[in-house]
Amino acid sequence: MKQPAFNETTFWEMPLVVIMRGFPLDSVAPIVQAISKGGLSQLEITMNTDGATEQIRHAIQAAGGTSMQIGAGTVTTCERFHQAVEAGANFIVTPNFNEQVIRCCQESRIPFIPGAMSPTEVYRAYESGALAAKIFPADTLGAGYIKSIKAPMPEVRVAPTGGVSVERMVEYLNAGADAF
Repeated sequence: MKQPAFNETTFWEMPLVVIMRGFPLDSVAPIVQAISKGGLSQLEITMNTDGATEQIRHAIQAAGGTSMQIGAGTVTTCERFHQAVEAGANFIVTPNFNEQVIRCCQESRIPFIPGAMSPTEVYRAYESGALAAKIFPADTLGAGYIKSIKAPMPEVRVAPTGGVSVERMVEYLNAGADAF
């Protein structure tokens, strides 16, 4: 079962990506249903999870008929990119600024959120057409870092990732975060 093309409007209506890493295959459908019932619409299944491509397929099937978008995370090589897309992922997340994977996304017109830490990587993500720069590890850098990045570059979209709790989300939003 193929999922619809990525819908950027849906993404920005609730720009929160739930990350699923290391869960067993039989938990995929209940997790997708719970996420959907909770009003969230983006799920990232990490490619370093055993059976990730099968989990992507199951998640797409479980999400059928909803606005849920199923993507792949921890995409560190073009091989993983192709496996994810063949499984049906309609967006890609990387843990680092990987030019080869970004090129694969651009050539295939698959939306992507690359990992970035330095101001240079954040701006390169923006220039490359990324949905947002995944500020990782956000728990190490903190909300002050987001504010410092956004001050000279308000046009860049940033998505703090790693150690982002509900309580800390408010700090990140106040600092200028665009997604999580």
